[in-house]
Amino acid sequence: MKILIVGAGLGGLAAAYCFAKDGHHVQVFERREKLSPKGSGLLIRPGASRTLQSWGLGDAIEQVADTCLPILIRDLKTGKDKIRALPASLTKYPDWGIHRPILQDILYQHAVHAGAEIFFNSSVEDFSDEPGVSPSLQLKGGETIAGDLILIADGIQSHLRTKVLFDVSAGWSVNPQVSDSVYYGVTVPQKELESDSDASLLLQEFDTCVWAGDERFVIGRKPRKMEFWSGLFGLKHDDGHASMWSEDGDIAFVRQRFEGICPPLSAVLKLAAKCDRWKIAQMPNLPRWTSRTGRTILLGDSAHAMEPNAAQGLSQIIEDIGILHILLLSLPYLSVSVISRFWEDIRKPRVERIKSFAAWNTQRFLGHKDHAASHQRYADTDWESIKDIEPDPAADFRSPAFFKWAHDYDVVEHTRKYLVKVNTPSSRL
Repeated sequence: MKILIVGAGLGGLAAAYCFAKDGHHVQVFERREKLSPKGSGLLIRPGASRTLQSWGLGDAIEQVADTCLPILIRDLKTGKDKIRALPASLTKYPDWGIHRPILQDILYQHAVHAGAEIFFNSSVEDFSDEPGVSPSLQLKGGETIAGDLILIADGIQSHLRTKVLFDVSAGWSVNPQVSDSVYYGVTVPQKELESDSDASLLLQEFDTCVWAGDERFVIGRKPRKMEFWSGLFGLKHDDGHASMWSEDGDIAFVRQRFEGICPPLSAVLKLAAKCDRWKIAQMPNLPRWTSRTGRTILLGDSAHAMEPNAAQGLSQIIEDIGILHILLLSLPYLSVSVISRFWEDIRKPRVERIKSFAAWNTQRFLGHKDHAASHQRYADTDWESIKDIEPDPAADFRSPAFFKWAHDYDVVEHTRKYLVKVNTPSSRL
């Protein structure tokens, strides 16, 4: 099968590797002249790390990633624990922490080695997907590339999404919903942290920690295998900028807005010379993620970008690819159009529930009163019993049953259960 992928971000590169290693002819088209260097720390949740290991990427990622504990929440002003770190033994597969540019390079190198063709300076201006004719991409300059399946992985600001959903977009919002929160990304070298007695305390913070406060919060950690501390300083405010991302954030403004926080974080801001800036946004729940023929698929953030405060965005993209990969392998006698419908049936309910959890977490980290009790509810839960609990997507977000469903997800098992439910025999599962 010839698979055309729009965008060489993490999702596009992961898909390129996954499908190229199975022998598909994969071509990736990226408008930039090289891989984007932007981004900081990421978490890869156990459901996604399970999938990446099954693809043969476990060793490469383990060499540079940390295995992190699932959650630790502290008070922004005092630095005291609100929620203890949960035991890593809660799930069979690891929570990996990794720097985005490093993961991007791993995926790129493996995709190329697997045979994927990645074209930079290749801007996709349009696509065609009419019944009876192969779907195709139209590049800037007029060239047309035909294939069997198109994966649109060009992110939350995808300019192709409206056309994928052209028949419903007139009466349905298909544009990102920009929140009233802004993130400022800060990275400080280890040597500078060592020069300050307060900042140096963060050198032992290897697991991701959230410092929750009043309309502001910080998420950060010190990677064990890297010589820097990286964090995001989140504020509820409108900064007046139209762009979603800029590498030129106002560090003086961030220092001012985060006055009075615990000494280690205050020291980090004094040491930081600059910061990036992100406006936080999510996609509304779209009526579908595919074209009418089912041969063009919105993948990852182009379909379901979510707020980052469940640390599930990348993991949901990996799950997207993992389940599509399994369906294509398992159902070779079905058309891509049918397979993409199955894929959407499996993915949409899960992703939309995770999105709700991420938005709920944002309010919790900002210290909203209606979420104030959630810290104590987490702390009082008997987490050691999670191995014996049935996962439940409908359970309270603070419950072990929901935690297990959100984190310890098996794409193979859930795909198998779905195919049994729709009475579709599989040649592989």
